[in-house]
Amino acid sequence: MELSFCPLREWVLKDPRRSIIRLDGQAVSRAELDRRVETLRGSFHEQGVKKGDRILAPPVHVLDAVTLIVACLRSHWVYCPINPQMPEEQKEQYCQKIGAQWSLQKERGAMKRLKWPSQSDKVMCTEVRLAINPQAIFDLIATSGTTGVPKAVSHTFANHLYSAEGSLIRIPLTEDDSWLLSLPLFHVGGFGIVIRCLLAGAEMVIDAQKTSLQQLLEEQRISHVSLVNTQLRRLLVRGAGPLDKSYLKCILLGGGYASPELVSRVQERGIRILTTYGMTEMSSQVCTGSPDFIASGVTSGEPLPFREVSIAPSGEILVKGQTLSPGYFEGGEVLPFVDEEGWYHSGDLGRWAGSQIIVIGRIDNMLISGGENIHPEEIEKALLSIDDIIMAVVVSVSDDEYGQRPFAFVQTESGSLNEVFTKQKLAGTISRFKIPDRIRLLPVEQIPTGLKPNRQTLQALADRLANS
Repeated sequence: MELSFCPLREWVLKDPRRSIIRLDGQAVSRAELDRRVETLRGSFHEQGVKKGDRILAPPVHVLDAVTLIVACLRSHWVYCPINPQMPEEQKEQYCQKIGAQWSLQKERGAMKRLKWPSQSDKVMCTEVRLAINPQAIFDLIATSGTTGVPKAVSHTFANHLYSAEGSLIRIPLTEDDSWLLSLPLFHVGGFGIVIRCLLAGAEMVIDAQKTSLQQLLEEQRISHVSLVNTQLRRLLVRGAGPLDKSYLKCILLGGGYASPELVSRVQERGIRILTTYGMTEMSSQVCTGSPDFIASGVTSGEPLPFREVSIAPSGEILVKGQTLSPGYFEGGEVLPFVDEEGWYHSGDLGRWAGSQIIVIGRIDNMLISGGENIHPEEIEKALLSIDDIIMAVVVSVSDDEYGQRPFAFVQTESGSLNEVFTKQKLAGTISRFKIPDRIRLLPVEQIPTGLKPNRQTLQALADRLANS
């Protein structure tokens, strides 16, 4: 693929009839997606959208979201997705921060609402290559910081392209493959799958009917999936049968925790399973590799091509490379966030295990209890190793004697929790002073639809419960 041409149009010129998206089992050809993109471009242009304009994109149908992403690439508009779970006040502040001119849902402040074209408005496409500017700002993706208002991380298409090319070297993907597009497109992980598939000519598999993962793998030819350990556990809860009936070649496992037993089951079937470490500022993946299980945890892979990783004397993970965002967008400009040597300070603590990296946890999550440093992520991993627990979040609460103490929220498969039993199980895996004083069920309304729970909301809830 040429760096300066739209990858979708390049594949259309090669073979327009081949499928690029499979939506609920129905193929959408490259030519059909191309027509949708050109229809959208024509309509938005008529409505007044200009080069460089920012389009606020609340969740829409995934096929429409992919169409908009490619339209933004071709027209040099800026795709600005937004998480539906973001509190309304934060949405307002975030919208002010990015200053989008257009919205797909409703008018906000100075933003105008865009009308989505009907399918009857389809236009015919010309069979020519479409030049793009890979260095122009292509998207703004929100990421949560330590404060309430998310930061808007800017990316160029070149950032995503190098991210995808480095990933494809470690995770081969061809025209004959298909990747389940299961991650939200307001998250850089989902966005990255779209770019990888566009570059490789692979199919994006979209399920709009909320079919179970097991059924999807058994009924559709899916070669690649991105999962967290919870999803893998649910898939294999009754054994490895779903893997035997699938066409899987590779499972990319994120989320910072991996079960040795589940990883072994996958590997026994000849399916590659890779752990990964990434961040929005680095356009998704930074490190990826076959997991090694050692006393202090599981590895998250080796640095991918086009990235550099260093560990500072403080233990903080530093990153840079061609996938690194130009900076945070605010007040109409991009604000660089690197130090004088070009490193981005991730806020994550880590260490090397040979050529692979082990991520210990967030610096700003660490609590000090009775003079001892406690990383909530270590407790979360220990909780996730207990049968029935499928999600765990640990925060800190004030304590008169120790200063701070850990407080845990868990989601269980059964919907119930035996706190005493859970603490007894933890005593066999982590030091006793790290065992949370309280373990409570994660409130239903806090179960995330994306990849991560809202730690700030749970922190506020823990503070209230601790003082009640």
